[in-house]
Amino acid sequence: MGKLVCTVELDKEKGVTVKVENADDQITQTVVMDGTSITITVKGSEETSTYVQKQDSVTITCKDFTVDATGTLTLKSAKASSWASQDILKVESTKDMTFTSSAKLTQSATQDAALSSNAKVAIEAATNLDLKGMQTSFTASGGDNKIEGVNLKMAGKAQAELAAPMIKVAAQAKLGLESSGMADLKGSMTSVGGSLVKLG
Repeated sequence: MGKLVCTVELDKEKGVTVKVENADDQITQTVVMDGTSITITVKGSEETSTYVQKQDSVTITCKDFTVDATGTLTLKSAKASSWASQDILKVESTKDMTFTSSAKLTQSATQDAALSSNAKVAIEAATNLDLKGMQTSFTASGGDNKIEGVNLKMAGKAQAELAAPMIKVAAQAKLGLESSGMADLKGSMTSVGGSLVKLG
């Protein structure tokens, strides 16, 4: 790097301007203090970054922005906060991660959304829990697939099917099987038993 050209300008109306010019690398560094704001500008042959500080705001404009803290990093806002990315947004943690809201929590995606864990996943609601989809499937790759409730209702608007190599239906009190149309009970061997059996 060759010699730098450094200038300091003092003006009672424009304030103080400090400029450092690096002609070899085509980089100019400028600090302007005009009485209302401090503006730091680094201008190169391809990119320009700026830092503007006023009494109530700080604005940083640059191509790449990095914060590297070897200890704790805390971000707080007394009012609304917004974090937007026009490309991929990635949040990672090597230990536990918590998302908490004292009011509503909304998560949405215009394309596929996936929630997965190498261990357990628990979804719990203090009141209603609604799961909806154009097609819905519940699969247990190993072990029981359980659906429990005080009252259990299953209904199909067109057709309902229950299929398995072995099916058992048991009721501690009354068991009712009813059809408003035709009802078929078939099997290679069919038995009907009870202390009192009424047919017809």
